Amino acid sequence: MAINFGFSSSSYDLEKKRKSEDSFAVPRISITQINDPHKVLGNDSDQPERETWSKGIQSLLLCLSMSVGLGNIWRFPNVAYNNGGGAFLIPYLLLLFIIGRPLYYLELILGQFSSQGPIKVWKMVPAFKGVGYAQVVSLVYVLIFYNYLMALSIFYIFASMQSCLPWTECHYPNGTFSVNGTTADGKPPSEYFWVTEVLQKSEDEHLSISWKLVLCLLLTWIIVYASVIKGTSSLGKMSYFTAIFPFFGLIVLLIISCLEEGAWEGIQFFFRPDLEKLMDINVWYKATEQSFFSLNIAYGSIIMVASYNKFSNNIYRDAILISVLDTVVNLLAGCVSFAVLGSLSFKYSKDISEVVDHEGLGLAFIVYPEALSTISFAPQLWSVMFFFMLFVLGVGSSMSQMETLLTVLKDRFPKLRRKIWLLSLSACFIFFLLGLPLTTTVGQQILVMLNNYGVGVAVFFYAVLEVVGVTWIYGLKNICDDVEFMLNKRPGIFWRFTWSVTAPFALMIIFVFGIIDAESTNKSSAPSWSTNVGWLLAGLALIQIPLWFIITIYKDPNKGFSKKLSNALKPADDWGPSDPVDNCEWKAQKNSNSSTKVIANGIATVSSAYANDGYKEDVF
Repeated sequence: MAINFGFSSSSYDLEKKRKSEDSFAVPRISITQINDPHKVLGNDSDQPERETWSKGIQSLLLCLSMSVGLGNIWRFPNVAYNNGGGAFLIPYLLLLFIIGRPLYYLELILGQFSSQGPIKVWKMVPAFKGVGYAQVVSLVYVLIFYNYLMALSIFYIFASMQSCLPWTECHYPNGTFSVNGTTADGKPPSEYFWVTEVLQKSEDEHLSISWKLVLCLLLTWIIVYASVIKGTSSLGKMSYFTAIFPFFGLIVLLIISCLEEGAWEGIQFFFRPDLEKLMDINVWYKATEQSFFSLNIAYGSIIMVASYNKFSNNIYRDAILISVLDTVVNLLAGCVSFAVLGSLSFKYSKDISEVVDHEGLGLAFIVYPEALSTISFAPQLWSVMFFFMLFVLGVGSSMSQMETLLTVLKDRFPKLRRKIWLLSLSACFIFFLLGLPLTTTVGQQILVMLNNYGVGVAVFFYAVLEVVGVTWIYGLKNICDDVEFMLNKRPGIFWRFTWSVTAPFALMIIFVFGIIDAESTNKSSAPSWSTNVGWLLAGLALIQIPLWFIITIYKDPNKGFSKKLSNALKPADDWGPSDPVDNCEWKAQKNSNSSTKVIANGIATVSSAYANDGYKEDVF
C-alpha cells in the first residue's frame, strides 16, 4: 500500500539534486517534516499563492522593456551631448561593465532566490530593511513624473495628426514669425509651441492647469492600469509588445534620419571622443548615473520581476542579454539623435555642439519635433511614430514600477491578491491625482525637483548600501553558495570581485566627488520653494534607512544593544527560498556544509567536491 506523506515525488528529481556524486548526499526531507507535512508544503488556505510568470521569456521581455525606457531616448543622447559625445561613451561602457551589469545580476539573484519584493528580500540582513522602504519612496517619485512624460508623448501624438504640424510656420498666421523662421525673441516654432501650447506659460506667470495635459495623463494611467490589472498575467502579455516595438521604431527612424543632409557628420561626432573630457570627474558621475537610470538599478523593480521567476530560471543568461541589448539600444538611440542634430547643424550652418541650447526635455520635445518636421516625405507619420515609440518605452517601465509597489503591498497583505484589480485601480487613481500638479504652469519645476532630489543622488546611496549589505554583511560566500544552490553554477571570479570590491568602492568614490563637483558648479535658477520642498522629499526617502534600522533593533526580543545589533545583521529565521521544499533542501545543505568542517578526512571531502559538476566555475 502506497503511503502519501504530503510531498510530491518530483522533489526527488535527480536534476534538482544538482547531479551530485558526493557521498555526503543531503536528504531532502527530515523525519520531523514527514510527521508534519505542513512544514514541507506550507499550505495556508487563507493565503492566496504568489504568482509566477507563465513563461520564462515573459520575465526576460519585461526586464528588457523596463530597462529600455525613456531614458534611452531622451536622457542618454542628452547626457552624451553635454559630456563630450564620444568621450562619454568610454566611461559609460566601462562603468556599465564593472558596476551596472554586476549589480543588475545581483538584484536578479536576490529576487529569484527569495521570491520576495524589495522590502522582504532584506530578511537576509534585517537592519537594512530601510533600504527597501527608501527605494519604494523614490519609486513613487519616479512614477509621478514618468507618467507625466508619457502624457507629454500622447499630447504630441495627437498634435502630429494634423495636415500641418503645429510646431511649423504654416500652422500660425502670417507675421507670427520673422523671415528666418523664429519669433520676435528668436525662438524657433517648435520651442514656441512647447512653451505656449504645451506648458501654457505666459508673461503674467499666473498659476493655471492644462486640461489637455490632464486628459493625456488620465489616458496614460488608464493604459498602465490595463497593464497591471491581472498582475503577472497582463504584465507578461504586454511585455511582448513593449520590449520589441522600440527596436523596430528606432531602426526605422535611424534609416529616415540618415537620409537627411548632414546626418553622417552628426553620427561621427557621437563616436569621436574628446579625450580631455575624461579628466572631468563629473563625466564619470554622469556615466554612472546614466547606467543606473537606464538599467533601472537600485529602484527595487528588478528584484520584483525576478521574484516571480521559477526558482531555477537562468537569470545569468538574462542579465548578460539584457545589459547587452540595453547598451545596443542606447547606442542606437544615440545614432538617431546625433543624426538629427547633424541634419539641424547642416540646416542652420552651425557646429553640432552649438545646435542644442536646451537641457532636460528640450531634446525630446523641441529639437526632435523640429527635425522631424523637416523630413520631406510624410513628416506627420514619422512624428507620430517617434512619440508613440516614446510612449511605449514609458509604458514598459511604468507598468513594472507600478507592479513593484503593488508587489510590496501584496507581500505585506497576501489577501490583497484576491482583489488585484481593485488594488491596481486604487493605486493608479491615487498616482493620477499626485501627477496633476505637473500639468500646471509650474510642472517643469516640480519635475526637476522630483528628479534631482527625490531620485538622482539617493539612488547611488541605495546601491552602495545594497552591495555592502549583501556582499560584506550577509557575506560573499553565502550569496555565492545560494547562487550555486539555485543555478547549479557558482559565480566566477569576475562577479565576486566586482560585487565585493570594484562596485562598492567605485560607487563611493564617484558619488562623493560627483556631489562635490556638482555643488561647486551649481548654478540652478530654481525658486527657493522648489529647493526646500526638494530637500524635504529627499529626506523623506533617506530617513527610512535609519528609521527602520532603529525599529528593527527596538523590536528584537534580546536584551542588550550588542546582542540586538548582532541579530539585526544576521539573516532572519525565515530567510531563504519561499518554496517550502526548496527551503528545506537549502537549510539542510547549509547544515551539512557546517558539519563537514569537522570531518577528519578532509582530503576525501575535497576530492568529492571537485568531482561534483556543481562546483565547477565559469570565469564570468
